[in-house]
Amino acid sequence: MSPQLTTGVCDRLGNAPVSEVNTISVGFTVQVCSIKKLKTGTLDRYFVTISDGRTFVRATIARAFHCQVIAGRITTNSIITVDNFTCAIIRGKRIVIILDLHVVSRTVKRLGNPVPASSVVREATLPSDMPDPQNDPVYPAADDARGRPTSPIRCIDRFAQKRTRVIGKSEVGHCEQRGDGGKVFMARVMDESQEIGAIGFDGAVDTVYDKLNKGNVYYISQAQVSQVTEKYQAGGIQNAYQLKFREGPEVEECLESTKIPIIRYNFIPIASLEELRTDSFCDILAILKDVGPLRRVRCRWPTGMRSRSNRRINVMDMSQHVVRVTLWGELAETFVADNLSIIALKTVKIGGWGVRCLSMTSYSVMTISPDIEEAYLLRQWYEAIGARAEFRSYPSTFSL
Repeated sequence: MSPQLTTGVCDRLGNAPVSEVNTISVGFTVQVCSIKKLKTGTLDRYFVTISDGRTFVRATIARAFHCQVIAGRITTNSIITVDNFTCAIIRGKRIVIILDLHVVSRTVKRLGNPVPASSVVREATLPSDMPDPQNDPVYPAADDARGRPTSPIRCIDRFAQKRTRVIGKSEVGHCEQRGDGGKVFMARVMDESQEIGAIGFDGAVDTVYDKLNKGNVYYISQAQVSQVTEKYQAGGIQNAYQLKFREGPEVEECLESTKIPIIRYNFIPIASLEELRTDSFCDILAILKDVGPLRRVRCRWPTGMRSRSNRRINVMDMSQHVVRVTLWGELAETFVADNLSIIALKTVKIGGWGVRCLSMTSYSVMTISPDIEEAYLLRQWYEAIGARAEFRSYPSTFSL
């Protein structure tokens, strides 16, 4: 018996007002009638025709599901259930963006004889009307903060806005590689599904930087999406994409309560640093042992040598090891913490060849006295055992 399609849903997707489209209940079942791969800018996109057996509309699939198309798990005539979607207006035309789905069947034939919904984009005009992610504006389907459609980071797609928490933000620097000394900053944002790095240039520094405060949640739309290779993944963030803020991104603080966590950690013991490769990243929860003086050091940059603020601290943990952590820039200049404070380090870089040490980067996040269970357990351990224990120090800790 063939799966039952959701009759009438494609007519609503294609013809109903956009504000009404985004109120359609998810979980509707449709058939994939065709799949087309298009290159938009530097990214590949998959556009599909979906049918309810009577009418069809065109849609695009979030990049998280591209691998299923490539692997043949989503094919022509597949029956899918759409678990999350949104609708956007692009160059005056609407497009349905499938953010989450699961495949019901791949063995059935074409069901019905569907005709196009009146608002569908015709095949002949599809390539010229598809947006270039680097240039075209996208208009959100709703302008009400409580009713606006959002999509999770794991379904990264420039067409749909994100609701994310800022968990880290760098200082404003200068993009030396470009040769014009343009301004640049980096940020780290997350939602319930995943983290992603963001980078802002020039005008975005003036319009976006001051709006983004660590710990707050924001709606972000019209940010460019670009792929990054594993080598250049932002500061150890496990995401093959990053957000780019140039001219025109929209950032608005979300004042409603959300379920987005404050931050996620994957702590490792300091003793295990010897097992990890240099230039990889890790999370550390430790107790502050020593604080070195603020210094100015000469660093090599693409345009030559530059002076930068630097401070070294030593931290220790339950593995009874001590390691040095280097702080840079404003963090080094403003660092204030009581001795034996608990410090959580997110995505700190592992350095040293044979002599292990850690270094904060633009994407690293430091939290002093974090309000997490692991911090309370570490404090209890130190008061009961650690204060009288012997610690092994990596050689890097001998000099601050």
